[in-house]
Amino acid sequence: MEQTWELKPKIEVLLITSDRPVTIEALALCLDVAKEEVNAALREFEFDLMGADRGMQVRRLPQGIRIATKSQYADLIGRFLPEQKGRPMTTQALETLAIIALKQPVSTGDINAIRGIKIKSERTVLTLRNRKLIAGSARWGPRRENIWRTTQLFLDTFGLDNLDELYKEGRMEEIFASVYSAKMVPKREQLFPIMAGGRW
Repeated sequence: MEQTWELKPKIEVLLITSDRPVTIEALALCLDVAKEEVNAALREFEFDLMGADRGMQVRRLPQGIRIATKSQYADLIGRFLPEQKGRPMTTQALETLAIIALKQPVSTGDINAIRGIKIKSERTVLTLRNRKLIAGSARWGPRRENIWRTTQLFLDTFGLDNLDELYKEGRMEEIFASVYSAKMVPKREQLFPIMAGGRW
């Protein structure tokens, strides 16, 4: 039987390494310990991360457990990630990302119409796709345009569990501070046209 202090760093490594939520069962199987031991170590690890000197947090989702950044650092991360790739995120890119996040699924033509009829967003959309913040899906309409949605990396980058959290007080202004406008906010049923209650 491993001690809790021995399990905590192993759990941390597994959560950081995984690109999706991890179940208690999967952790227990990998670590070859009982689920109760994983739960005990996870609770202690979760408490450790609550400190003001820590930038990460444990998030418990229906699909499992994941480690994510704390929401108060969303703006900092949004500025830093593009810099890592050698190019800062432009105002145009942030504005386009905000439109996709708030009105998805949305086509490139729709994005152009929202930003202004003379503005072409194709290159900006491709930049966001290359950074894996958005992804294209089935084509639609007479022009056979891609329709765009944000990705799990977008949620992880800005410390969100799901898109519904964008509608929590102050979150949109916090994430899209430089381009936020109340005019960009659609009705809730427009943001979640398929699944009721904001579930995807």
